[in-house]
Amino acid sequence: MGSFAYTVKDKNNHVVSGDIEGSSKEEAAQLLINQGLTPISVREHKTDNILTKVSTFSTISSTEKVLFSQELATLVNAGVPISQALSMLEKQTKNKRFQKVIGDLAKDVEGGTSLASALGKHGNVFSPLFISMVNSGEIGGTLDKALDELSVQMTKDRELVSKIRGAMIYPSVIFVGMVGALIFMLVTIIPKLQDMFTQLGGDLPATTKSLIFLSKAFTSYGVLTAILIAGVVYGFRYCLSHIPSFRRFMHTILLKVPIIGTLTVKINVARITRTLSSLLSSGVSVVEALGIVADSTQNLLFKEAITKTAEKVSNGSNIADNLKTYKIFPPLVSQMIAVGEETGSTDTILAKIADFYDSDVSNITANLSTLLEPLIMIVIGLMVGYVIIAIITPIYSMTNMI
Repeated sequence: MGSFAYTVKDKNNHVVSGDIEGSSKEEAAQLLINQGLTPISVREHKTDNILTKVSTFSTISSTEKVLFSQELATLVNAGVPISQALSMLEKQTKNKRFQKVIGDLAKDVEGGTSLASALGKHGNVFSPLFISMVNSGEIGGTLDKALDELSVQMTKDRELVSKIRGAMIYPSVIFVGMVGALIFMLVTIIPKLQDMFTQLGGDLPATTKSLIFLSKAFTSYGVLTAILIAGVVYGFRYCLSHIPSFRRFMHTILLKVPIIGTLTVKINVARITRTLSSLLSSGVSVVEALGIVADSTQNLLFKEAITKTAEKVSNGSNIADNLKTYKIFPPLVSQMIAVGEETGSTDTILAKIADFYDSDVSNITANLSTLLEPLIMIVIGLMVGYVIIAIITPIYSMTNMI
């Protein structure tokens, strides 16, 4: 038997919350119905473990925010006041950090603050997209629909990220295995060969010298090498985060890499069009929506394109004509948006573009391992060839001298 937290409407149409025992979520819901109650939400209480004990310091996952949006939309649609709905969700949330955030939201809303303004105080948890769509929903009296749209948007985004991560598992495992094998060889095999080369005498070729140098770096100066590698990785990440010119350069290179560049373009287009569609359908103005999309876009080339488009649209231009000037956007995007602007259905067209590119990304990620196999084989071949040449060349030269 499990314990479930529920929110229901009673016979007098009042919303009440509580706990109920049941072997499954469905059985718990049926027990409530048998009591003459109308279930709004039924959620299982999970057993506390070591992770939940330290959840105060945990992050708030996208899954938790999706559930929050869905359940809040259900409660608002059922006529529950927002402050009361938030209080209910606070009690049901197991993530201590998120629980505190929801509690703060409930207090702010109960004190007369709008939900969007309350969300704005937690910008590290809720994105500008989330806040803007909630604000539009409150102004237009369609908060439940805006929250539903948000949950769909976040679910799609999460699925996209999940597909990409899944597709990169195989190449990552191969790469880690390849680096591990090379380090093992440098630490165990090359030192023995170095002793043999020293005994035979003679001048060693550059490839062999470089291999011996790498071997010494890992065997004699292992700690310093590890610190150096960590410093390079940290420096790269720091430059990528804090130096816009370096970040732009890397993003430009990324778009030009075979297969990966195509995938990056499609992912960005899918995210941009879906986010813009959600904002426009929620009543956000075009210029404001473009600004929010630009803020949420990670690739600097796409970010710059959207930012400049927003500026030109604010001066009376349209989206399609501006996107057409940027080669990073496939021609199909501007063509379809032009149709949407002419027919007054831009949000619908944008959603269709997003679906198209989502499907395209799914097809590519499903076959990504196969597509990357030639590249992986080339890299492995180069590494193996380098090691073989470095070892065989001096042996062959010394054999000829005998």
